Amino acid sequence: MATPIKPSVVYGRPVSTDGVPNIYRGATVVPWTAPDPGIDNLGINSVDTFAVPGVGEYTVPFDGYVRVVRSEPTSRDWHQAEVYTNLIEMKMVGECEELGRITVTLNPQCLSTGQIRTPFDPYAGEGPSAKACRMAVGAMFDMPKLGLKLANKEPIILTIDDVRQIPPAGAPGKGQIYRMLPLHDIEHFEEQPVAYVTSLRFNMGGYITEEEIATF
Repeated sequence: MATPIKPSVVYGRPVSTDGVPNIYRGATVVPWTAPDPGIDNLGINSVDTFAVPGVGEYTVPFDGYVRVVRSEPTSRDWHQAEVYTNLIEMKMVGECEELGRITVTLNPQCLSTGQIRTPFDPYAGEGPSAKACRMAVGAMFDMPKLGLKLANKEPIILTIDDVRQIPPAGAPGKGQIYRMLPLHDIEHFEEQPVAYVTSLRFNMGGYITEEEIATF
């Protein structure tokens, strides 16, 4: 068995997977409730736009899955609870004629981390308030038709607003990208970027099965 790579870049708080159960299709998600720790196995789809100098700008739909480990909530009270997350596995596949088949996975050199918490609102009234979810992600983009394997140095910040349940299955989200996010050739990582992500919108799907994960 290969020794796991220890990430050299840690974007936030690590969350242990030791003893944390995997959760698949069929699990019940209770709104306005801070759940026990778990590893959420979720479907995901996205629409990403890439700009490749000398090639063009292309919008590509992706489909795949993510595995996210959640921490013990800081409180059992929904309003007070904060939950820390780590993205521990991801695979998304998309295709367009110009760029060919693109596979997106996690960069093992980065620990992709996040948090689900209630935003500060001095005018919030009685009753439960929706939370906000954010995740800082280090990814790799394999584009064999172009002979490129790319990675981001700046984290991709994925955000979901109006979170009323954990995990936020079925919720739309977006990547917080200002104009363009540089992508670097991993073989020449310290040189100038060779492509950019200019837009990223995603939808977090519901729980899927082990068999569905294997199909990717």
